Amino acid sequence: MKKSIIVLLALSLIMTVVLGACGKDETKELVILSDFAREVAEKELYAKEIFEEFEKEHNVTIKFETLAQAEDSFQKIDSEQKGGNHTVDLMISHFGTMMDYLSEDYIEDSSSLEKEMSDRTFLSTFDGSTNLDGKRYFFPINSDVYLSYANKEAFDTLPTGLTKEDVLMGNYTWDDFVAWGKEIGGTKVHMKAEPLKMLLYQIGGMALANGGEFPVLNDKGNLKAWQDVITMKDNIHPESATTSDSATLMGGDNVYLSFELMAPLATAYSASPAKYEVFPGPLGTSGKAGSIIGGHGIGIVKNAPNKELAEEFIKWMTAPERIVHAALGTIPTLEEATLALSDDPEDFVIKQGLETVKNANVEGLQMISDYVSWADVKENYDVIYSGIMDGSITLENLQEKLDEQQADLESNEI
Repeated sequence: MKKSIIVLLALSLIMTVVLGACGKDETKELVILSDFAREVAEKELYAKEIFEEFEKEHNVTIKFETLAQAEDSFQKIDSEQKGGNHTVDLMISHFGTMMDYLSEDYIEDSSSLEKEMSDRTFLSTFDGSTNLDGKRYFFPINSDVYLSYANKEAFDTLPTGLTKEDVLMGNYTWDDFVAWGKEIGGTKVHMKAEPLKMLLYQIGGMALANGGEFPVLNDKGNLKAWQDVITMKDNIHPESATTSDSATLMGGDNVYLSFELMAPLATAYSASPAKYEVFPGPLGTSGKAGSIIGGHGIGIVKNAPNKELAEEFIKWMTAPERIVHAALGTIPTLEEATLALSDDPEDFVIKQGLETVKNANVEGLQMISDYVSWADVKENYDVIYSGIMDGSITLENLQEKLDEQQADLESNEI
């Protein structure tokens, strides 16, 4: 009887040790909530270039979750923080919504983590969103600006006095851009005019080139931008109002000229670099080009279930050899990564974007949180564009209509 008890105790001890060992090797789940890389192809690239090797090295499964809108992401984090049900480890937020998280104290102070990464230097351009009171909360991973590109055949119809060399060097104006569209003829110019999408960012870039403010509809710089839209309305392709970007229309030779966000521009250019020329956006009345600048950063959520693992992932993702993949064809926000760029089509676009960041009038999107609804702000811009295209808004009544929509925009302020 005693022997049986001893054997049973021994077996129990062995099972405890074995199960304990199994527990140590149990695969963890690292949850990343993201406002970036929503498309299937983008998620696949993240999985292949960033996640897979990290998962193997750290015995972890990464759950990469994207929701329809940035507001949905914030609501999820807000609900978890208030309810005490913490599942998300890392948040990839747009620059425009980072302050929402910081004002609620939902992101960990990662200043000490940054000191551990002495081999990399994050571009200071984005400190206004990623840092607060001298402390690091988000690490920027990408940024995108507006550039211009054209079908090479468009250079056969440049307006008098404008040369190809001028255009490629960025020595041309919005007046030149408008005149070029007329010389090309037909509806060969693309606008970012899909409703509730990107129009305000294109107009914002045009207005910044004129010394205007963003998001403002009716100051002098914005007035000139809208006047340019009216002047070139007959040359704007009608499908600009039904497509989110120019890549498809460019690829089908439906449009020849576009002031476009880097990512879709890079898609078209990389697919057929012999077909296009990529160059800086036009100069405005300020003597500089202008662009809205967007992008994303990654931070550790307060009360993250796997904080140490989350720190290791940030080190992994922002390493110079990986942040280029993380940027998905936009600007990798690390000095060491930009130094390694090649002359490949995709990298060439990135270099052009970096020059815009350095030399143009650029404005970030930190002011998104100043409005009750960013969709309503976009709609104010859509109203003006629709009126221009249907002829109800002309040069004669433009200022009046801009004043009306500006008043409506301001009523939407928090």
